[in-house]
Amino acid sequence: MKEEKKFELSDYDPLCLAKFVLRHFWMVVLFALTCIMGVYLLQFLSNAPIYTSSVTFAVTSRSAASTAVVNIAATDTVAGQFGGLLESELVRNAAAQSMGLTSFPASVSISVPENTNILIMDITADTPELAYKSALAIIACHTDYSSTVFDTAVIDSINGPTIPSQPSNQGTRDTLLKLSGPLGACAMIALLLFLAIRNDTVQTVSGAKHQIDGKLLATIYHEASRLSWKERLKRVKKSILISDPTCSFYYTETIHQIRVQLERAKETKQQSVFVIASCSENEGKSTVAANLALSLAQKHRRVLLLDADTRKPAQHLIFEAQVEKGKDFGSFLTKGFKKEALMDSVTYNESTKLYTLYTSSIRRNQAEAISKDTLLPLIQALREEFSYIIIDTPPIGFFADAEVLADTADASILVIRQDMAPSMIINDAVDNLSDTNSDFLGFVFNNVRSFRAFSFRTGSYEYGYGYGYGYGYGKNNGKQAASDKSQRSGKEGKKRG
Repeated sequence: MKEEKKFELSDYDPLCLAKFVLRHFWMVVLFALTCIMGVYLLQFLSNAPIYTSSVTFAVTSRSAASTAVVNIAATDTVAGQFGGLLESELVRNAAAQSMGLTSFPASVSISVPENTNILIMDITADTPELAYKSALAIIACHTDYSSTVFDTAVIDSINGPTIPSQPSNQGTRDTLLKLSGPLGACAMIALLLFLAIRNDTVQTVSGAKHQIDGKLLATIYHEASRLSWKERLKRVKKSILISDPTCSFYYTETIHQIRVQLERAKETKQQSVFVIASCSENEGKSTVAANLALSLAQKHRRVLLLDADTRKPAQHLIFEAQVEKGKDFGSFLTKGFKKEALMDSVTYNESTKLYTLYTSSIRRNQAEAISKDTLLPLIQALREEFSYIIIDTPPIGFFADAEVLADTADASILVIRQDMAPSMIINDAVDNLSDTNSDFLGFVFNNVRSFRAFSFRTGSYEYGYGYGYGYGYGKNNGKQAASDKSQRSGKEGKKRG
């Protein structure tokens, strides 16, 4: 196994990350609502509303002959001093006494708009009434002090005090409340993306090549099921088989690529019994096993598909066949067998040229009793009758059956579904298969979906493969063929001339 994990951007597919976030989107919504409730509760308990009453003052010269420019100049010299006076302890104490209080119950702030003779005083208190009365008290008291301090200027109240109708900090409270939801959602999405990366699942072809300790035999991109709307509404499950005319050319050719490697293994190493395993369920190993058997049956005689998954058999569902009790693999495995009865239980499909031996679920105590000693005679009997045997096994991460079956086979293949199991668990499965008596050929990267895969497949359909199977020639091959055709036509014309 690989000892250290290096972060590489090419290991992660945006579509897989987005799907992970969508699968856990309820957490995003829940955390956003929690943040909104938390901010609201925090504001309610600790951030009491405050109210502000505003008063506008105008600074004018005592001289009747002064102009507006003189007034503005007076504002520049007087504004700072007058603001300090209004905020001074002297004026606030006088205002508190006029209100019959020992201390002034509000805060005072002064602002001076630039290039104006205007001053704005804001009185902030805990209640609208207190803010309004405090402003009135300041207005009533400041003239006793300002008239003696500013002998050249007159400060008059021209507007206010206003009566506050809503808290002055309401805008800030509302803004925080509105931002708490989106910010909480973004924080949870960031956490989910971090967890998706930490899961270390195999998401891309590049990642599969250096995350998994084995040879990548083929990449099978997602193949959509051709279901009608009625079938979709009824949630009908339809297996994808290369014997189906609606199966895409790209999917079929990928299965044939894997078949070629099995043929090479038989030719070079005389291997004929192949185990198809996976780390967990729902990774598509049964579909891959069925299609590999169909592909081999198209070229070779006497190809057997053996469903050895006695925990959760799937091949009879894929081929929509009935399993007869007492004539299935599980029965022969637990009750013993005679070769004649075993061969009588094997079914043959004339259209696909494929032999199949299905199985049914057996009891847990019977399944745990399966060993190499019980399997080896049965596999040996089948080996004598068939040129190729494809064995569908239970998930290797859950049960030991796959390892026992691999011990009786010649070679094994591991099917890995995109973004399903962590690479560490997959590598453990690879080690388990490598430790058996069979030869571990490599792994198949299955059901791959990505933006890159979509563009790649679109390109492959656009340019073709040039195999001459009726699917069109490649782009360059097409041009060359057209050129050759025109040259032949020209030569024939010269001869006729």
